Amino acid sequence: MAEFLKAVGNLKLYIRKDKEDIANFFAKDISRKLREFRDVEHRDVLFLSSGGSALGVLDRIESGVIGPYLTIGIFDERYDPTNKTSNYAQLRKTAFYQRAVQGGCRLIDTSTQKGQTQEELADYYENELRSWRARHPRGAIMATMGIALDGHTAGIMAFPEDPDRFHELFERERWIIAYDTGEKNPLRLRVTTTFTFLRYVDLIGIYLVGAEKGPMWRKLMGGDDYTEIPGRIIKTLPRGAVYTDAALMTAAGYAVPGKFS
Repeated sequence: MAEFLKAVGNLKLYIRKDKEDIANFFAKDISRKLREFRDVEHRDVLFLSSGGSALGVLDRIESGVIGPYLTIGIFDERYDPTNKTSNYAQLRKTAFYQRAVQGGCRLIDTSTQKGQTQEELADYYENELRSWRARHPRGAIMATMGIALDGHTAGIMAFPEDPDRFHELFERERWIIAYDTGEKNPLRLRVTTTFTFLRYVDLIGIYLVGAEKGPMWRKLMGGDDYTEIPGRIIKTLPRGAVYTDAALMTAAGYAVPGKFS
């Protein structure tokens, strides 16, 4: 009998019947948590979105929770002087971005500026995040993440052949680093958050869907070495949830609910 997975470390696990249902639920849950931070806890929020499929869900977030208490940015970025592959450039194309501008949100622009080097972009982003933390010591950091087919997450690639390099890149004092993935990914030049920063995030939402990610998910859950599968870091995070669909869980060999709410 297939195992029924109820949680991923400290993170809740939400399974819905298909991609449409989990996208709607994910956006609704983000909206609920933002409203709670604003209205109940009275905290400013730094909201960082990953690229990829999670970026497409932002348009479903309720307009009523968008306002000046929010600072919005990208969780992982690509260095690209043309900005054709920039995640922030993709964010600009969303209706969510337009509502954020109209709603008076502060925006951290991580697109590559004219003449800017990869290291300069990383330094700029590092300074923006640390400055936000200094201005808002009670503020909450909320982020969305995806996990790719190869198990990398937030622009953090696997280095099973060189664990020391992995730790040097992603687990030192910096919150943002610039690096070259080499042959690990066609989008080589990255400006990305580190595990060091990820551990400062108050609330994380992991969004992953599709049967094609089932084998990766099974392998992720079967071990703890995140130099091999960086996505395994989610099993160590203190608060948040994983949002997925029945197709992925079935492909990974797990049981799914007989009925969906």
